[in-house]
Amino acid sequence: MALSNDESEQRRGIAASLPYTGLNLDELWLKYFTLGGQAGELEVEAYLHGAMSLPDLQRDILAHAVNERLNALDSPAPRAPYSRPATGTAEEGTEPDQRP
Repeated sequence: MALSNDESEQRRGIAASLPYTGLNLDELWLKYFTLGGQAGELEVEAYLHGAMSLPDLQRDILAHAVNERLNALDSPAPRAPYSRPATGTAEEGTEPDQRP
């Protein structure tokens, strides 16, 4: 399945930030799952390789798992982007807009 341009851009951002977390795929998936992610580990891996699409919410939870880890490490690495900009800021890697 081909990813949309926005989804491809978000996927590249998540994949680029991931090495700075020090997490392997198992650890990333567990963190994602703990935050409420519903995709399986194989789906997350396929998404990170651009072979599968994920819904916006699942992508945002994955980005949040990466960003939470980077924040815990106090890393200067770029944060993973969310599917839509946060309210009131143009900065990537901030929490997604919580509109209904």
